[in-house]
This record gives sequence, C-alpha cells and structure tokens, in this order.
Amino acid sequence: MPSLFSGIMGGDNAPSITNEIIANDMLAGAKAAAQGYLNAAIEASTPELKNLFSSNVTQVLQGQQTISELALRKNWYSPYKPEAEQLKETMQFSENMTRSHA
Repeated sequence: MPSLFSGIMGGDNAPSITNEIIANDMLAGAKAAAQGYLNAAIEASTPELKNLFSSNVTQVLQGQQTISELALRKNWYSPYKPEAEQLKETMQFSENMTRSHA
C-alpha cells in the first residue's frame, strides 16, 4: 500500500507533483498573502505600518507577476480561453487525478 509521502512524491506509480502544480500553489499563496497585507495596510494604525504593509503588497504582486508570466509561457495557465473550455480542462484534470488516486 503506497504511503501518503510516496504518493505526493510520485512513488508507487502515483502521479508526482509537477512544476505546474507548484506554480498554481504559489499563485494561490501569493493571492492570499496579497489579500492579507492589503487588509493589514487598510487597518494599520500608523503611517509607518501602512507603508510597511503596502510595500509588502507590492513585493508579493511582483512575485505573483513573475510566476504568472512563467505559467503563461509554459501553457500551465490559460486565462484567455473560453470559460467552457477552461471548465472542461479542469474537469478532465480532476477526473484524471481522482482516477489515479483511487
């Protein structure tokens, strides 16, 4: 029986974590970080804190842009496809992942 670790790392014939999955996770993390820093900047009680959090938002957005550009170049992310096509691809990906882990 494959362990959780071997499944994540691609052992025992399980699909491995790909660069695409890592990039998507990084994009999701950047989104959450940007939201957190923006909320903190809005709620900051002093101008110094507001500037600090605003600077962090800018840094996160720059990193997110870099990862987004990479994902677009590698065709890991296709924001310009019709919604129906994006949904179909997502469903196929989900079915493949579910099937491989069943």
